[in-house]
Amino acid sequence: MALTTTIALFSLTPSALAFGPRHQYGPGGWGGGRYGPFGGGDDNDDGNAFSQFAGSNFANYLGDREKIVIAHGVLASLAFVVFFPLGSILIRLGSFPGLWLVHGLFQIFAYMVYIAAFGLGVWFVNNIPVNLIDRYHPVIGIVVFVLLFFQPILGLVHHFQFKKYNRRTIWSYGHLWLGRIVITLGIINGGLGLLFATELGFFVPSQGQIIAYGVIAGVMWLLWVLAAIIGENRRARSRRASSRSRRTSRSRRISRDSSSSLYKETYAHHGYA
Repeated sequence: MALTTTIALFSLTPSALAFGPRHQYGPGGWGGGRYGPFGGGDDNDDGNAFSQFAGSNFANYLGDREKIVIAHGVLASLAFVVFFPLGSILIRLGSFPGLWLVHGLFQIFAYMVYIAAFGLGVWFVNNIPVNLIDRYHPVIGIVVFVLLFFQPILGLVHHFQFKKYNRRTIWSYGHLWLGRIVITLGIINGGLGLLFATELGFFVPSQGQIIAYGVIAGVMWLLWVLAAIIGENRRARSRRASSRSRRTSRSRRISRDSSSSLYKETYAHHGYA
């Protein structure tokens, strides 16, 4: 599944981001559309900035950055659609010594992949002639990046607290729910990135490519949620079985103690009779 998803993402992204001087970028081309800063809409500051770079020079300018944008999209998609969900599924369904360590290292690898994607995105935004840093896709990306910083810290504290108390603590729930929020937000932001490209007007994915991302990301998200539900059910059953075992052991111990006391009382009675 992971290999198929990865291949699909790699095949999808370059075609979604491909462009050249012969294409119309957006509903009205570079200057005639009304979507995004390069479409001649109501954003006058962005429109004036674009006018300085219009035409073939701007096409060449963007062409030099095509690989950067492709790499950003591929790496971010791999991080949130493949690696983070798989690492979470592993800790839910796996059962072997050192599982927590494998989970942690796998998620740190996914975090490194996203750091690379984030860096490429920041570089691109800072090296084009208009301000895009305050748009919804970059803002959500920054929020996700900041939240992810705390996830491995919470995970490590959760591990040691769980070993100490043999139960979940507030650190555990913080780690669980932050992960759930960030992965979901990252997957959604991938789709918003495709919309953002459409609005900008020079990296316009087709409707089929947008649907393909939605299907792949949706399937992985559903598998991830299903694994979380299965894992929680397993944990609940295990806790109930452990609780029944403790009650049974306690009942047997009480029964043995009662039998021993009764024997002693009977022996004492006959001894003094």
